[in-house]
Amino acid sequence: MLDWIKTFIAVYETKNFSFAAEKLYISQPTVSLQIKKLEQNYGIQLFHRNGKQNVVPTKEADFLYPKLLTIIENLSNSFEQVMQKENFKEECIIVCSNTVANHILPKLMTDILKTFPNVNFTIKMMNSKMALEQIQNNHAHIAIIEKPIETPNLKKEVIYEDELVLAGNADSKYWLMREKESGTRFFNEIFMNENNIQLPIINIDSNELLEKLIEEGIGQSIISRLATNDKIKIQKKVNSRKIFLIPNPYNSSIEISKISELIKNLMKDF
Repeated sequence: MLDWIKTFIAVYETKNFSFAAEKLYISQPTVSLQIKKLEQNYGIQLFHRNGKQNVVPTKEADFLYPKLLTIIENLSNSFEQVMQKENFKEECIIVCSNTVANHILPKLMTDILKTFPNVNFTIKMMNSKMALEQIQNNHAHIAIIEKPIETPNLKKEVIYEDELVLAGNADSKYWLMREKESGTRFFNEIFMNENNIQLPIINIDSNELLEKLIEEGIGQSIISRLATNDKIKIQKKVNSRKIFLIPNPYNSSIEISKISELIKNLMKDF
């Protein structure tokens, strides 16, 4: 049928069986036979014969030509798109908490991208609770969080032991705290309760801003040792926490599973 359509288009455009045959690199009798079969198959006349080779399209042919031309063009475009591997790259959405996004994942991405060049990655930073919700709502493939949240029906694997330190000016009258549902806030609240700390709290929704304030000598807080630098004064180690990887069991593939395994292996040497 596809050959018949191409032959019809060639005859319609050239108005001549011989010219159509030359255009299609087939014999003139083959052109005549295919047009005849097309007409017989649908019980319509497509061309009025004007001599042995020349033809005049009928109204039916005028109606069919633009529609069949579109079909052929769409078919050609479809095959061209198939040939472009970019259109068939797998998607991988990774959601992670602030500490992971700022201090862990960037150091892993070179190896991840090198190993999976045909995957389109999207990385989203949010607090641990929101990251877990992205997995539960099937909006992400992999979550990496630090808050020990209960995850029924989800596989949660420990991939790193993160050291927590008390950082900042010990004489500061302010305590810096992340927003509710943040993994860092969870450990700050425990520390403040255990040590009966009653300082005014400055709530901050960004680890980067919190760290900048500490660098400027404003406030103190429990933060990851990964977030410290020469400008951040460390008072003491206070605790440690686990970093968890949670794969999406509802939307996975062999490639996504391999990405999860690579992240776990890279974290062994982190």
